Order: sequence, then structure tokens, then C-alpha cells
Amino acid sequence: MSSSESLVSSPKPLLRGWSHAVGAVAALIATVILLIQTFGDYPRFFALLVFGLSMILLYAVSAIYHLGNWPERQRIFWRTFDHANIFVFIAGAYTPIAVILLDGTMRIALLVVIWSLALVGAAASFFTLRMPRWGLILLYIGMGWISLILLPQMVQAISFQPVLLLIAGGLMYTIGALIYAFRWPNPLPRIFGFHEIFHLLVIAGTVAIATTIWIWVVPFA
Repeated sequence: MSSSESLVSSPKPLLRGWSHAVGAVAALIATVILLIQTFGDYPRFFALLVFGLSMILLYAVSAIYHLGNWPERQRIFWRTFDHANIFVFIAGAYTPIAVILLDGTMRIALLVVIWSLALVGAAASFFTLRMPRWGLILLYIGMGWISLILLPQMVQAISFQPVLLLIAGGLMYTIGALIYAFRWPNPLPRIFGFHEIFHLLVIAGTVAIATTIWIWVVPFA
């Protein structure tokens, strides 16, 4: 969720990072609500704890990175941490869906696959000198759309309407990733540019997924 190296020397847009600062506070509030709702039901509680912490971490680190004027060494650290958190959040969002809606081999398989990919992606973010921009984007999108394999099971469990909302959330992330990749549209580069549009679409996708989890996934029996 950071701009490319070629943009580092350019002035940051005035609104860079502020939407994710608000998102971090909203993520904290949403997490508390979900944990209160599931307290005592420990499988659901811990699945939602994983989701909530990954969501808070995503937005908090993004806000810290984008709002700060960091020396080069710290800037690279926060940029890398920001990229790695995207993988963790994708896996975190899958966790309550797998734990609550799936069972048996399918539940275990999804958790193993998605968290393995998240760990590989996060490690690659930290330990490679530079992961290509398109490589990151393709990994993020690919992980997100693994859920298509689960469409029949999810529709059977919670009906088509909430699954459609999940798909809408995925489309928001995908459109945002493409805007980030092409750096377009870039309406007001000094105030509100392509990166800010990307950040807002990430928030919209998160709202769609968190709403689905709260209203339909958590009550599933």
C-alpha cells in the first residue's frame, strides 16, 4: 500500500494515509464488537481475533508508514511491513470463513493453503531486495480470489446475497490493485491521487467483508 520507489522523492499528497488512520480506529471498534459477540464460543472467538488483529495491523501500519516522514532506513522497514501485512490480512479474512462455514478436510486445507501463501508472501516482502510491483499485485489478487473455489459451499451455508457482497468486496480490492498498478486515475496529485483512491477502495472492500462476517458468518450454526 505504498508508492513505488520512483515516487519517493515526490511530495506526498496532502491526504496520503489519513483514510487508513480512520480505518485503523474503525477496525479496532469492529474487532471489539465481533469479540464481544462471540465471547465464550472459543473457535469463533479466536478466528475473529485473528481477523480483527490482521485488520487492525493492516490499517495501523499503513497509516504509520504513509503519514510519517521517515529517514530512508525506517521508510524501507515500514514500506516492507506495509506490503507484508496485506498477505496477513488476506489470510486473516479467510480464517473465520474457514473455521465457521467449512468443516473437515476442506477447512484444514483452506487454512493451511492460505496461511502458507501468506507466510511465503510476507517473508518474500521482507527478505527479497525488491519484489516486482506486478508480482505483489498478482499474488494479492490470486490469494483473494481463491475463494471462488468455495462458492458452492458458501452459497449453501449462508445463501447467495452475502456471497455476492463478498464478491463485491473482492472486486473493490481488485480494482484498487489495478489503479495502484497503473497509477491512474490520478486526479489531484498534490492532494488526492491514485494512491488515495486505492486506499479508499481497500476500505470499501474491507467494509464489505467485515459486514458479511458480522451479519451472516458469525451467526451461522
